[in-house]
Amino acid sequence: MSDDDVGYGKPPKHSRFKPGNNANPKGRPKREPSAIAEIIDNVLSAPAEYHERGRIKRARRRELTIKTHVKLALGGDLKSIETLLMLRVNAQISGDADVHRLDITDWLPDYPGQTGEQKTREFAVQGNVDVPAWWKDAEAKAENKNE
Repeated sequence: MSDDDVGYGKPPKHSRFKPGNNANPKGRPKREPSAIAEIIDNVLSAPAEYHERGRIKRARRRELTIKTHVKLALGGDLKSIETLLMLRVNAQISGDADVHRLDITDWLPDYPGQTGEQKTREFAVQGNVDVPAWWKDAEAKAENKNE
């Protein structure tokens, strides 16, 4: 056989890679392992069937787990109470809990030296808004300090 053999696995010399040229230097990318959190989320999001009052119902496993913890907590199980409280805290931290946040921008003072609290209080008075009790207490303390 000569050096110019052409066939399966032997392309013509003019179309072969030149020495030192690697067309795919990184090779095939490695498969990323699934994150444990993602696997757990997929399992907990899967639907499950359960019996309630003689009927077969469907719900997500996450919901069934919480129902079970509530039932145990009502029975006095401290570990379930702790678990429910931790779930609530995690939901608040991640933003899943119904926590409403109001961002106010361009709340400029009406006159020099006016604080945001003063402006809010004056706005509440103009709009006939009920001032919270804690605010009234703060006002009374501020007036006592000024006297």
